[in-house]
Amino acid sequence: MGNERKKHPSPSFLSQHCAGLQNSANSGSPAGINSEVSEKSQSLINSFYSEFGISLDGYSRLQQAVYWADPDRSITNVSMSTSPAHTTFIIENLKESYQTGEELFVTVHANDFDNKSKSYGGDFFQAKLFWSKTKASVFGEVVDLLNGSYSVRFLLPWVGEAQVAVRLIHSSEAVQVLKRHRDTDSDRVYFHGYYEGPGPNKTRLSEAVMCNVKWDKNGLEHMGTGDCCCEYKDPRTEETWRCQRPKSMPCSALVYHSMGGYRNRKPMQQGSTTLDLEIHFPAEISSNLN
Repeated sequence: MGNERKKHPSPSFLSQHCAGLQNSANSGSPAGINSEVSEKSQSLINSFYSEFGISLDGYSRLQQAVYWADPDRSITNVSMSTSPAHTTFIIENLKESYQTGEELFVTVHANDFDNKSKSYGGDFFQAKLFWSKTKASVFGEVVDLLNGSYSVRFLLPWVGEAQVAVRLIHSSEAVQVLKRHRDTDSDRVYFHGYYEGPGPNKTRLSEAVMCNVKWDKNGLEHMGTGDCCCEYKDPRTEETWRCQRPKSMPCSALVYHSMGGYRNRKPMQQGSTTLDLEIHFPAEISSNLN
């Protein structure tokens, strides 16, 4: 399986800033400076809570919860991705019978299409305990061990027989493809912005333009550069909403927006060496549990 690779997301800028303030307060500085730094730190934490309705500690826990592992190497061939046909799982310490309310533990071992053990995590697995005769089912808690193995915990909630099934929704390599398209091709979904204002001879002008959320490398270059667009920054989230500048009205004339539609993905340029993995329908492996 390889050595376990413990990897944690880097702390946010806000977390680093607060930590820096707190560390400064604990250093050998004069008491007056310590008090001032401590007040700044507490003020920043209070400001964060008032803006987002969550404590800084809670925000850090959320960052840990949504963290998703990346492959620890370059993926140069589809055969290096996780294969549902070669992936296996075992029920730990399997017994002849269980009591309702007990826990059942399963370990999943991911293998690639060459039947080689994976040494990194990031696969999207779903694990289910079910019995088809009674149509009872419950999902298990999947924990990525970051070394190609996954631990699953089930609670046994009913009397009778049960079956364990593990389904590969997306391999870790496919997850990276989806993340890349989210970050660099996000304008596949676009919106319409509607502008209205007074026109000549007491008429009303209206115009619809294309809009989208703006962030780095999200594929909005085709909307234009320079003074092409109107931008609206949310003072709370600091996200920027960007619309093409209307031809006959100012940016302040925006009144509402709506869903626009979906774009077809641009074909990959010839000579590109970027690997784009095909995402297959989920595959399932199962085992009986009496």
